[in-house]
Amino acid sequence: MVVTFKNMSRILFDTKVMPATEKMYRYAMSILKDRETAEDVVQDCLVKIWKNRKKLPEIQNIDSWVMRITRNQCYDWVKVNRFSVTSNREIDGYNNKNTDHLTADGQMLFKDRLKWLNRILETLPQKQKEIYYLREVEEMTYQDIAEILSLSLGEVKIALYRTRKKIQAAMQKIEAYGLAN
Repeated sequence: MVVTFKNMSRILFDTKVMPATEKMYRYAMSILKDRETAEDVVQDCLVKIWKNRKKLPEIQNIDSWVMRITRNQCYDWVKVNRFSVTSNREIDGYNNKNTDHLTADGQMLFKDRLKWLNRILETLPQKQKEIYYLREVEEMTYQDIAEILSLSLGEVKIALYRTRKKIQAAMQKIEAYGLAN
């Protein structure tokens, strides 16, 4: 089989874009907080990427490019629909899947801390939430985050440092004062 420029676009779509759909979905969920909306946005992203598949061989970091498209589609959706979702039940359900090895008390403590973490994250500016999510949940590099959010590497590092400090201080305050649900 001879690989042409046209075939290369299709191969890159199949090997680089399609495997990233789960990551795109999780990122859309972190912004939109609604399963069906996130699925729709990811589908829209895939259509948009497919229509622009000829650009794929020219793109250096397809993963970052795909995540930037996902981010932009989410914010376009929010602008059009003037929508804000505050429910964390999807995220809680996703994050609590790996607690089987903990004791019942350990699972309760884990769920409480996760609930407080989600509440703390909701108080942060959107940029800090996104940077935290991309680094801690998606485990993306600082450089990839900078590309996705169109920020400098220094801005990403500073924002992540400040976010971690805010989370740490808030969690220490909660533990020190014994705040309950």
